[in-house]
Amino acid sequence: MELKIATHNGIFHADEVTAVSLLKLFTDKKISVTRLKHNTKDFLEYDMVIDIGRKFDGKKYFDHHQYNGGKSSAGLIWEHLGQGKHYPDISKLIKMVDDNDVGISKAKPFEYSSIIKHFNSNHDIYGNEQDKCFEKAVEFALDILQSLKYNEDEIENAQSIINNSLYFEGNKHIIELKRFTRFWSRYINGQTTPEIKAVVWEDKEDGNWKVKIPPKRAGSFELSAKALMPDSSMEFVHNNGFFGVAKTKEVLFSYLLKQYAS
Repeated sequence: MELKIATHNGIFHADEVTAVSLLKLFTDKKISVTRLKHNTKDFLEYDMVIDIGRKFDGKKYFDHHQYNGGKSSAGLIWEHLGQGKHYPDISKLIKMVDDNDVGISKAKPFEYSSIIKHFNSNHDIYGNEQDKCFEKAVEFALDILQSLKYNEDEIENAQSIINNSLYFEGNKHIIELKRFTRFWSRYINGQTTPEIKAVVWEDKEDGNWKVKIPPKRAGSFELSAKALMPDSSMEFVHNNGFFGVAKTKEVLFSYLLKQYAS
């Protein structure tokens, strides 16, 4: 099923670009976009009209210039999709787009909205080249949104992965992840689980076992336990002592016993 979207032509901004990208990500319909002149009045053939049309009804028309609430067209579409409570990081990005677009807080150079602006054509802003530039900007925004969505989904999944993990060979100071997730440190760190000294997992693709030392707190580079020491039995130990690789589970267990006795 196709969702036909109308937006304005000429110079594009982060708000309508992001609005289209949100619909691509959070709907299961094929999206087609037509960029029309600002003075277009007939939108009968379109399912959604974004940042144009001089109307707002929260269903078909999403021209934020007719909305008195500090939201851009991106914010209006995000509200329409109703996903804000599930994806707070995406909500933060949309808030930045809104604030820049409605004049609350101007985007700094190299921030998201400023980067989107640079996708505009340097030649003909009303021709086919500009339409292609718009499509590129939408794909760029979609990549960012997809990454944010994946990260937030994976953070939620990480809690389940950790809950189903085991002590490594019965050692209560070492957690063995049943499946690796790079977001384990959100839940295993010096603040939430100070008794855990190391996290290990099997990397079947690389054919080895890996270990990391939890941070003192989520997002920190400081380690909450003694740094890993170089050892000839190990395939690799990082100079900063936060990460190591062993060829087998047995080698890793023996190595960790030297570091963290039960």
